[in-house]
Amino acid sequence: MKIRVLLALAVLATALLTWGSGSPWAAFPSSLRLPELLESQQLEAQHRLQEEGQVKEFKGKILKSGGKFVLEESSNGGNYGTYLLDDQATAKKYEGQRVVVTGTLDAPHNTIHVRKIEAVA
Repeated sequence: MKIRVLLALAVLATALLTWGSGSPWAAFPSSLRLPELLESQQLEAQHRLQEEGQVKEFKGKILKSGGKFVLEESSNGGNYGTYLLDDQATAKKYEGQRVVVTGTLDAPHNTIHVRKIEAVA
């Protein structure tokens, strides 16, 4: 019973403190503000979709991993990674070679949709 009374007083005090602030969200930390959080997540998702749809060049070496050909990336603005190549037949021709793969990144599946592969001299 005492806990319920204290909880009710705490809620009432919070409501009174935020009454003049103009925003019902003012009493909550910014990390708990749902509208701002949802907007931020939507913007991040849109940015990822825009990046994923863009044709890019990935530099690295084609290797076989788990029976599949992958690109072990050597540079992408300081980022490094290993990506599955969706065109296994073309990738096979460049096994063990340093290449530039042109294509689009499917980040959720860690796959590059290959448009072309060129050997690097």
